[in-house]
Amino acid sequence: MSVLIIAFIVYLVILVLIGIWSSRFNKTLDDFLIAGRKLGTWPVAISAQASDMSGWLVLALPGRAFMYGVSAIWTAIACALGTLFNWSVIAKRLRRFTEKLRALTIPGFLEDRYKDDTHTIRAIATIIIAVFMVAYVSAQLVASGKILSETFGWSYHAALILGFAIITFYTLMGGFFAVAWTDVFQGMLIVIILLVLPIVGIIKLGGFGQVLSTIGQVDMNAISPTYGYGGILFILFAFASMAWFFGYPGQPHVLTRYMAIKSEKKLWNSSLIGMVWVIISLWGAVLIGIVGLAMFKELPDPEKVMPMLATSLLPEWIAGIVIAAIIAAIMSTADSQLLVATSSVVEDVYHKLINAKANQKRLLFYSRISVLLLSIIAFIFAIPGENSAIYFLVAFAWGGLAASFGPIIILSLWWRRTTKWGAIAGMLSGMITVFIWDKSGIMSSMSEELIIPGMLPAFFVSLFCIITFSIFTVPPNTKKLFN
Repeated sequence: MSVLIIAFIVYLVILVLIGIWSSRFNKTLDDFLIAGRKLGTWPVAISAQASDMSGWLVLALPGRAFMYGVSAIWTAIACALGTLFNWSVIAKRLRRFTEKLRALTIPGFLEDRYKDDTHTIRAIATIIIAVFMVAYVSAQLVASGKILSETFGWSYHAALILGFAIITFYTLMGGFFAVAWTDVFQGMLIVIILLVLPIVGIIKLGGFGQVLSTIGQVDMNAISPTYGYGGILFILFAFASMAWFFGYPGQPHVLTRYMAIKSEKKLWNSSLIGMVWVIISLWGAVLIGIVGLAMFKELPDPEKVMPMLATSLLPEWIAGIVIAAIIAAIMSTADSQLLVATSSVVEDVYHKLINAKANQKRLLFYSRISVLLLSIIAFIFAIPGENSAIYFLVAFAWGGLAASFGPIIILSLWWRRTTKWGAIAGMLSGMITVFIWDKSGIMSSMSEELIIPGMLPAFFVSLFCIITFSIFTVPPNTKKLFN
């Protein structure tokens, strides 16, 4: 057995042990879904960011930098600004409001915020989460299949089954506690690798100046921050890259981290830790793609640049740890998304709408069944995904959540005048616009780097609908909530 495989197996054993250890903390549905609001500063900080970034950070973003060079930094900047926006504008108020309303989920928060006795908001929000979270988990499974098959020479489908089994097991075992603490372990591993690997590559190639010189010989546009575009084309390019910023307020798997912290006062320290993690990770991911372009010049699948760089530059046992870090990034998002989707099914549908008197033991049992079923559905959708680009798979799922929830979350926390009908109009219009934009091929004639993800136009369509419908309808009484 190779050293690389041994290092990877050790990592898997650690994950299993964390899942078993944390399972003892799950006594109620609150524990399983948001850790009973008992998480400390570090778990919230690292878990929020690790669950955000996913395989996109270690496969898709380096792959984009491999294809488009220095200009990939705009995407990284958009993500860093989006993270800052969430910590500074969303986190504190969301933690406060959800505790006042005793809401465990985003659909529950929105229903209580707008005093919707008809449960229409909860139903729409649950459907949106179920659809886009399953798509998101499927993208993570595709990523795990790609990386494991590339590294160990397995078939894509065999690798897919292993990734599915690992993610499902420890999410089933530990719930939010397991997810949060595995995120801490995985998040620290990820950031160390993203910091070290590009530095090793730059030294190997003779310095950063030499790296830029080499990629300039491969593609002159790769050393330009604008990728050689000017005028209208640069505006399109900038919009395509910066669109990711608008997704951050609408990601339920990130927002639930803010809801789970022990105290609102701890959010400041969490935000500092989280921002440092994000900045280091994003810069590292872009540099890995740039260094990879200088080393390999051309790859059949650019999204595999990070594992190829690791196996080329590092001793085998360290390369095994790098592969583990990549899988860690994938799993840290997939497990969080499974829990959010599960909370929508069990808490928002079964508990609130079907059986309000269900005891905690039954709710925990159904939560675990839901994790298993949703994992299976995501796995089925991932089966034909071997040749799919992770960047755009994630963009679709991220965009659907961004447009459906981002505008209404912001306005729910900061504009008292928002109404139930504004919330419904915003969620529906955002979801529909993303589907139309991304699935109809509106920009199919454009070069890939100029394609604007549906989340950008859909975000503003949703925002417009919320404001318009709210102006012409009666808002709920929110005096106690905002005081």
